[in-house]
Amino acid sequence: MGWANCGFDSKGRPIGYAHAATCDHPGCDVKIDRGLAYACGQMHGEGGAKYDEGCEGYFCPAHLYCTRRGQLCGACASALGKCPTCDGECVDEDGNDCPTCDTFGV
Repeated sequence: MGWANCGFDSKGRPIGYAHAATCDHPGCDVKIDRGLAYACGQMHGEGGAKYDEGCEGYFCPAHLYCTRRGQLCGACASALGKCPTCDGECVDEDGNDCPTCDTFGV
């Protein structure tokens, strides 16, 4: 089994990198696919997201944030408390791991 066609999410949308889509952020029309690279949270599929964090949406890079709990959309990252030091990038300006992310648990 490949990841191109992974079934359907809980909203009935086909998922996998073979399925063209647009960013789920309101008002954004950037073309993406419904593969893991654009997923908020972890793996999606029938029955919903497989992990606690994430909304089962798919977002362009401008609307996804790297957190210690995986990549999340802005709403989900804010709900967890996105890091104020690195703005969710999890690295500082020198490319080192951001120590504040661990403090805030994001």
